[in-house]
Amino acid sequence: MPPTDPSSTTHNPADGAAGSESTCGPSGRDPAGAAGGAPSGDLGGTKNFAVDAEEAFVLRLRGALETIAAAARMVAAGQARLLRALAAVAEVAAPGVLDPAGLFAFYAPEEIAGVLAVTGPQARSQLELAQAVVRRLPRAVAALEAGVLDLPRLVSLENATRPLRDDLAAQVEARMLEDGPGRNRRSFAAGCTQAVIRVDPDGADARAEKRRADRTVRIIPRRDATSRLSALLAAEDAAACYQRVERLAEGIAHDRAQGDERTREQIRADVFVDLLMGRAEHAAPIGCEIQVVVPLPTLLGVGREPGHLDGYGPLPAAVAREIAMRPESTWRRLLTDERGTLVEVAERRLPSPAQVRHVRARNRQCTHPACTRPATRTDTDHTTPYAQGGPTLTINLGPCCRRHHRMRHQPGRLWKVRQPSPGTFEWIGPSGTTTTTYPHDYLTGREQRPPGR
Repeated sequence: MPPTDPSSTTHNPADGAAGSESTCGPSGRDPAGAAGGAPSGDLGGTKNFAVDAEEAFVLRLRGALETIAAAARMVAAGQARLLRALAAVAEVAAPGVLDPAGLFAFYAPEEIAGVLAVTGPQARSQLELAQAVVRRLPRAVAALEAGVLDLPRLVSLENATRPLRDDLAAQVEARMLEDGPGRNRRSFAAGCTQAVIRVDPDGADARAEKRRADRTVRIIPRRDATSRLSALLAAEDAAACYQRVERLAEGIAHDRAQGDERTREQIRADVFVDLLMGRAEHAAPIGCEIQVVVPLPTLLGVGREPGHLDGYGPLPAAVAREIAMRPESTWRRLLTDERGTLVEVAERRLPSPAQVRHVRARNRQCTHPACTRPATRTDTDHTTPYAQGGPTLTINLGPCCRRHHRMRHQPGRLWKVRQPSPGTFEWIGPSGTTTTTYPHDYLTGREQRPPGR
């Protein structure tokens, strides 16, 4: 249960957006001519042909990726125009002679449903979203139109700010637009939650207390002789329960009996039932650990900065402090510099438990730009392989899920990874484009980009 120890309260918000820049490029040769036909001339021979084929591949891939990016911007701009048009319908007032009872606004969703070919409730939901964002988050709508945000991010921002007054919602909007779109949608949504807690700590505490009081278990019948058993729990309890199921399932999958062909998901489900029913060895106690990072001022009761529950996200200060103060909690100290980044720990041949905890706390997810797997469920990867002289230091370690760990070590030169500074990872893809991910920033709850990036 480690408190952070930032040495300064000043901070420039980091932009968690994954950046892209070209690190290598084609020589300008015609890709069609490079890829086809036999090479001519006596010098270079097969080598020139191989180089040209590689450049043709890169050109074609880059062209497709640029088309995707341009199409995504066009879609976002169209969605922004649609939101504004929907909000405009809500502002239309029918003349009294046509609508003496003043019911046009109430039935307007039915008109919209006919145009969009959706149901009335779906049209009503879209209309309510449009009214809310156009009125309360106009800068975010403009960012959507410019292709800076996408619609799911705008929806996340609206969901997070819904309980806030208009002036507080505007503060959260400004913070999120300053920080940028983030590494991925989950990161952006977590940043919205953290920003809401920071601008409205009292309200966040009250909402958390009320929501945690609503904990319940429900059963929902599904098709084909199945049902969904659903539980709404305190975040830390849910994390601990899932971790116990996951650890037991991992052990069973690793040492499975002959003939056991269950998938990991099936094993998790069976373990879950066994635990609830008290069956056999699955009901035996097993150690599990959840990690809640609590800023030191919050821990001491003199600050209101949010905590962070691994695998969940930001927690209101009161909740994080209560978890830390439980008798069964264990504290481990994690030091950060003035910018909210963890500092180095010791070296050994294989990563020590402390080093693994460190890199997982520094980078909260797999370091691949497209991955959202929590760091607690990843391998600890040497950026420069140990066999190639890479040291077992946190400056050369990072969390990497099994899929992307295997991907980067495939034969050939398609994917490359660098760690130019602790916790900053540059992934160079087959197109030659570099995408960068950054360490977690415990001051903002997002990735920490250097100033000016």
